[in-house]
Amino acid sequence: MDFISTINYEQEYKKAYEESLSLWPVKYKDYFVSTTYGLTYVIESGDLNAEPLLLLHGASMSSTMWFPNIEELCKQYRVLSVDILGDKNKSLPTNEFLDRRSHAKWLEEVLDGLNITRANFIGLSYGALNVMNLLNYSPDRVNKVVLISPAATFVPLSPDFYSYAFKMVKSTSGVDNFLEWIFGDRYELPHQLKKQLYSGMMWVDPNKGTKPKASGFPYVFNNLELSEMKNPILLLFGEHEVMYDPKEALARAIDYVPNIRAEIIKGVGHLMTLEDPRTTTFYALEFLCS
Repeated sequence: MDFISTINYEQEYKKAYEESLSLWPVKYKDYFVSTTYGLTYVIESGDLNAEPLLLLHGASMSSTMWFPNIEELCKQYRVLSVDILGDKNKSLPTNEFLDRRSHAKWLEEVLDGLNITRANFIGLSYGALNVMNLLNYSPDRVNKVVLISPAATFVPLSPDFYSYAFKMVKSTSGVDNFLEWIFGDRYELPHQLKKQLYSGMMWVDPNKGTKPKASGFPYVFNNLELSEMKNPILLLFGEHEVMYDPKEALARAIDYVPNIRAEIIKGVGHLMTLEDPRTTTFYALEFLCS
Protein backbone atom coordinates (compact mmCIF):
# COMPACT_ATOMS: atom_id res chain seq x y z
CA MET A 1 0.00 0.00 0.00
CA ASP A 2 1.33 3.44 -0.88
CA PHE A 3 2.34 5.73 1.96
CA ILE A 4 0.41 8.63 0.42
CA SER A 5 -3.37 8.29 0.45
CA THR A 6 -4.43 11.59 -1.11
CA ILE A 7 -4.35 12.39 -4.80
CA ASN A 8 -2.98 15.90 -4.21
CA TYR A 9 0.64 14.84 -3.99
CA GLU A 10 2.01 18.37 -4.35
CA GLN A 11 0.13 19.48 -1.23
CA GLU A 12 1.25 16.35 0.62
CA TYR A 13 4.83 17.15 -0.31
CA LYS A 14 4.58 20.73 0.96
CA LYS A 15 3.08 19.51 4.23
CA ALA A 16 5.86 16.93 4.61
CA TYR A 17 8.47 19.61 3.87
CA GLU A 18 7.16 21.75 6.74
CA GLU A 19 7.24 18.72 9.05
CA SER A 20 10.89 18.19 8.12
CA LEU A 21 11.61 21.84 8.89
CA SER A 22 10.41 21.16 12.43
CA LEU A 23 13.78 19.40 12.88
CA TRP A 24 15.64 22.69 12.20
CA PRO A 25 17.33 23.36 15.57
CA VAL A 26 17.94 27.11 15.20
CA LYS A 27 15.96 30.19 14.25
CA TYR A 28 15.57 30.79 10.55
CA LYS A 29 13.83 32.97 8.03
CA ASP A 30 12.76 31.72 4.63
CA TYR A 31 11.99 33.51 1.41
CA PHE A 32 12.19 33.29 -2.36
CA VAL A 33 14.87 34.82 -4.60
CA SER A 34 13.73 35.71 -8.10
CA THR A 35 15.85 34.53 -11.06
CA THR A 36 15.47 34.18 -14.81
CA TYR A 37 14.71 30.50 -14.26
CA GLY A 38 12.15 30.86 -11.49
CA LEU A 39 11.76 31.52 -7.77
CA THR A 40 14.46 29.95 -5.61
CA TYR A 41 13.54 29.05 -2.03
CA VAL A 42 16.16 29.90 0.62
CA ILE A 43 16.36 29.08 4.34
CA GLU A 44 18.63 31.53 6.17
CA SER A 45 20.17 31.03 9.61
CA GLY A 46 22.97 32.71 11.53
CA ASP A 47 24.30 36.25 11.79
CA LEU A 48 23.29 38.43 8.84
CA ASN A 49 26.66 40.23 9.12
CA ALA A 50 28.76 37.06 9.09
CA GLU A 51 30.57 35.69 6.04
CA PRO A 52 28.05 33.96 3.73
CA LEU A 53 27.99 30.19 3.28
CA LEU A 54 25.64 28.60 0.75
CA LEU A 55 24.49 24.98 1.16
CA LEU A 56 23.35 22.99 -1.89
CA HIS A 57 21.58 19.71 -1.15
CA GLY A 58 21.52 16.27 -2.73
CA ALA A 59 18.96 15.32 -5.38
CA SER A 60 15.39 14.97 -4.08
CA MET A 61 16.52 15.69 -0.50
CA SER A 62 15.94 19.50 -0.43
CA SER A 63 17.46 21.93 2.04
CA THR A 64 15.78 20.15 4.95
CA MET A 65 18.57 17.53 4.82
CA TRP A 66 20.95 20.05 6.46
CA PHE A 67 19.13 20.01 9.82
CA PRO A 68 21.88 18.04 11.67
CA ASN A 69 24.64 20.39 10.47
CA ILE A 70 23.06 23.83 10.59
CA GLU A 71 23.54 24.62 14.28
CA GLU A 72 27.34 24.42 14.17
CA LEU A 73 27.65 26.03 10.75
CA CYS A 74 25.61 29.10 11.66
CA LYS A 75 27.81 29.78 14.70
CA GLN A 76 30.47 30.88 12.22
CA TYR A 77 28.56 31.90 9.07
CA ARG A 78 25.47 33.46 7.61
CA VAL A 79 24.15 30.17 6.24
CA LEU A 80 21.85 30.14 3.23
CA SER A 81 20.38 26.73 2.39
CA VAL A 82 19.27 26.84 -1.24
CA ASP A 83 16.61 24.61 -2.80
CA ILE A 84 18.08 23.75 -6.20
CA LEU A 85 15.74 24.94 -8.92
CA GLY A 86 14.21 22.10 -10.92
CA ASP A 87 14.73 19.48 -8.21
CA LYS A 88 12.05 18.22 -5.77
CA ASN A 89 11.74 21.01 -3.22
CA LYS A 90 9.94 24.33 -2.66
CA SER A 91 11.62 26.32 -5.45
CA LEU A 92 9.34 27.20 -8.37
CA PRO A 93 10.88 26.81 -11.85
CA THR A 94 9.51 28.77 -14.79
CA ASN A 95 12.26 28.30 -17.41
CA GLU A 96 14.22 25.09 -17.95
CA PHE A 97 17.99 24.90 -17.78
CA LEU A 98 19.14 24.39 -21.37
CA ASP A 99 22.84 23.78 -20.78
CA ARG A 100 25.51 23.79 -18.10
CA ARG A 101 26.00 27.55 -18.45
CA SER A 102 22.37 28.14 -17.50
CA HIS A 103 22.83 26.15 -14.26
CA ALA A 104 25.74 28.44 -13.37
CA LYS A 105 23.85 31.57 -14.40
CA TRP A 106 21.02 30.57 -12.05
CA LEU A 107 23.42 30.42 -9.09
CA GLU A 108 24.98 33.74 -10.11
CA GLU A 109 21.50 35.28 -10.06
CA VAL A 110 20.79 33.74 -6.65
CA LEU A 111 23.95 35.39 -5.31
CA ASP A 112 22.94 38.68 -6.93
CA GLY A 113 19.48 38.44 -5.37
CA LEU A 114 21.08 37.88 -1.97
CA ASN A 115 23.43 40.86 -2.52
CA ILE A 116 26.44 38.54 -2.19
CA THR A 117 29.48 39.14 -4.37
CA ARG A 118 31.46 36.09 -3.26
CA ALA A 119 30.59 33.18 -0.96
CA ASN A 120 31.77 29.90 0.51
CA PHE A 121 29.88 26.80 -0.58
CA ILE A 122 29.14 23.33 0.73
CA GLY A 123 27.53 21.01 -1.78
CA LEU A 124 26.48 17.40 -1.41
CA SER A 125 26.00 15.03 -4.35
CA TYR A 126 23.88 16.89 -6.95
CA GLY A 127 24.57 20.08 -5.00
CA ALA A 128 28.33 19.48 -5.20
CA LEU A 129 28.03 19.02 -8.97
CA ASN A 130 26.26 22.40 -9.20
CA VAL A 131 29.03 24.05 -7.17
CA MET A 132 31.75 22.58 -9.39
CA ASN A 133 29.85 23.78 -12.43
CA LEU A 134 29.74 27.30 -10.98
CA LEU A 135 33.49 27.12 -10.37
CA ASN A 136 33.96 26.25 -14.02
CA TYR A 137 32.12 29.37 -15.22
CA SER A 138 32.38 31.95 -12.41
CA PRO A 139 35.24 31.19 -10.01
CA ASP A 140 35.27 34.85 -8.96
CA ARG A 141 31.90 34.34 -7.20
CA VAL A 142 33.32 31.54 -5.05
CA ASN A 143 35.69 31.60 -2.09
CA LYS A 144 36.23 28.15 -0.52
CA VAL A 145 34.33 25.00 -1.44
CA VAL A 146 33.48 21.80 0.41
CA LEU A 147 32.40 19.03 -1.96
CA ILE A 148 30.75 16.03 -0.32
CA SER A 149 30.08 12.86 -2.33
CA PRO A 150 29.75 14.79 -5.61
CA ALA A 151 27.40 13.28 -8.19
CA ALA A 152 29.48 12.30 -11.24
CA THR A 153 32.00 15.22 -11.41
CA PHE A 154 35.15 13.07 -11.29
CA VAL A 155 33.89 9.65 -12.43
CA PRO A 156 30.58 8.46 -13.93
CA LEU A 157 27.73 7.31 -11.72
CA SER A 158 27.33 3.54 -11.62
CA PRO A 159 24.48 1.85 -13.53
CA ASP A 160 23.14 0.73 -10.13
CA PHE A 161 22.38 4.34 -9.27
CA TYR A 162 20.07 4.79 -12.25
CA SER A 163 18.38 1.45 -11.54
CA TYR A 164 17.62 2.32 -7.93
CA ALA A 165 16.73 5.97 -8.67
CA PHE A 166 14.24 5.21 -11.46
CA LYS A 167 12.49 2.62 -9.29
CA MET A 168 11.77 5.29 -6.64
CA VAL A 169 9.22 7.10 -8.81
CA LYS A 170 5.65 6.52 -7.51
CA SER A 171 6.89 3.64 -5.35
CA THR A 172 7.42 3.80 -1.60
CA SER A 173 9.06 0.37 -1.70
CA GLY A 174 11.44 1.77 -4.33
CA VAL A 175 12.32 4.58 -1.92
CA ASP A 176 12.94 2.05 0.85
CA ASN A 177 15.20 0.00 -1.42
CA PHE A 178 17.14 3.11 -2.45
CA LEU A 179 17.67 4.13 1.18
CA GLU A 180 18.81 0.64 2.13
CA TRP A 181 21.29 0.74 -0.78
CA ILE A 182 22.62 4.13 0.33
CA PHE A 183 22.75 3.55 4.09
CA GLY A 184 22.93 -0.19 4.61
CA ASP A 185 22.26 -0.77 8.30
CA ARG A 186 24.31 2.24 9.41
CA TYR A 187 21.53 4.86 9.57
CA GLU A 188 17.76 5.27 9.60
CA LEU A 189 16.39 8.38 7.95
CA PRO A 190 14.15 10.41 10.33
CA HIS A 191 10.49 9.72 9.66
CA GLN A 192 9.89 13.37 8.69
CA LEU A 193 12.49 13.24 5.92
CA LYS A 194 11.34 9.80 4.83
CA LYS A 195 7.77 11.06 4.53
CA GLN A 196 9.03 14.03 2.53
CA LEU A 197 10.95 11.71 0.20
CA TYR A 198 7.95 9.39 -0.19
CA SER A 199 5.63 12.25 -1.09
CA GLY A 200 8.22 13.79 -3.39
CA MET A 201 8.48 10.56 -5.36
CA MET A 202 4.70 10.29 -5.58
CA TRP A 203 4.47 13.88 -6.85
CA VAL A 204 5.26 13.68 -10.57
CA ASP A 205 5.91 17.12 -12.06
CA PRO A 206 7.64 17.53 -15.46
CA ASN A 207 9.36 20.69 -14.17
CA LYS A 208 10.93 18.91 -11.19
CA GLY A 209 13.39 16.05 -11.06
CA THR A 210 17.09 15.36 -11.68
CA LYS A 211 16.86 12.80 -14.45
CA PRO A 212 19.38 13.37 -17.28
CA LYS A 213 18.30 16.28 -19.47
CA ALA A 214 19.65 18.27 -22.38
CA SER A 215 21.23 20.66 -19.86
CA GLY A 216 24.18 18.30 -19.48
CA PHE A 217 23.79 17.03 -15.90
CA PRO A 218 25.03 14.67 -14.55
CA TYR A 219 28.47 15.63 -15.84
CA VAL A 220 32.05 14.36 -15.54
CA PHE A 221 34.49 17.25 -15.90
CA ASN A 222 37.31 16.82 -18.38
CA ASN A 223 40.98 17.05 -17.41
CA LEU A 224 41.40 20.61 -18.66
CA GLU A 225 38.35 21.87 -16.74
CA LEU A 226 39.59 20.27 -13.53
CA SER A 227 43.11 21.63 -13.96
CA GLU A 228 41.79 25.19 -14.30
CA MET A 229 39.87 25.19 -11.01
CA LYS A 230 42.12 27.18 -8.67
CA ASN A 231 39.76 27.84 -5.73
CA PRO A 232 40.53 26.03 -2.44
CA ILE A 233 38.52 22.81 -2.36
CA LEU A 234 37.92 20.19 0.33
CA LEU A 235 36.62 16.95 -1.17
CA LEU A 236 35.05 14.31 1.08
CA PHE A 237 34.02 10.76 0.18
CA GLY A 238 32.61 8.07 2.43
CA GLU A 239 34.29 4.68 2.49
CA HIS A 240 30.88 3.07 1.93
CA GLU A 241 30.08 5.13 -1.18
CA VAL A 242 27.96 3.06 -3.59
CA MET A 243 27.36 5.47 -6.48
CA TYR A 244 30.93 5.00 -7.79
CA ASP A 245 34.36 3.89 -6.57
CA PRO A 246 35.44 6.65 -4.14
CA LYS A 247 39.13 5.71 -4.42
CA GLU A 248 38.99 6.13 -8.19
CA ALA A 249 37.24 9.49 -7.86
CA LEU A 250 39.68 10.69 -5.20
CA ALA A 251 42.69 9.71 -7.31
CA ARG A 252 41.44 11.61 -10.34
CA ALA A 253 40.66 14.68 -8.26
CA ILE A 254 44.16 14.73 -6.75
CA ASP A 255 45.76 14.18 -10.15
CA TYR A 256 44.07 17.10 -11.88
CA VAL A 257 42.71 19.70 -9.41
CA PRO A 258 45.59 21.93 -8.25
CA ASN A 259 44.31 23.32 -4.93
CA ILE A 260 42.44 20.41 -3.44
CA ARG A 261 42.49 18.44 -0.22
CA ALA A 262 40.71 15.10 -0.57
CA GLU A 263 39.76 12.59 2.13
CA ILE A 264 37.86 9.32 2.45
CA ILE A 265 35.90 9.30 5.72
CA LYS A 266 35.57 5.96 7.49
CA GLY A 267 32.26 4.51 8.60
CA VAL A 268 29.97 6.56 6.33
CA GLY A 269 28.50 6.49 2.85
CA HIS A 270 27.08 8.92 0.31
CA LEU A 271 24.92 10.97 2.70
CA MET A 272 27.56 11.39 5.37
CA THR A 273 26.11 14.71 6.58
CA LEU A 274 23.18 12.69 7.91
CA GLU A 275 25.07 9.58 8.99
CA ASP A 276 27.78 11.41 10.94
CA PRO A 277 27.01 15.14 11.08
CA ARG A 278 29.52 15.82 13.83
CA THR A 279 32.51 14.53 11.87
CA THR A 280 31.39 15.98 8.55
CA THR A 281 30.71 19.42 9.98
CA PHE A 282 34.04 19.36 11.84
CA TYR A 283 35.94 18.69 8.61
CA ALA A 284 34.00 21.41 6.78
CA LEU A 285 34.49 24.09 9.44
CA GLU A 286 38.16 23.26 9.97
CA PHE A 287 38.74 23.82 6.26
CA LEU A 288 36.50 26.86 5.78
CA CYS A 289 37.77 28.71 8.86
CA SER A 290 41.46 28.06 8.28
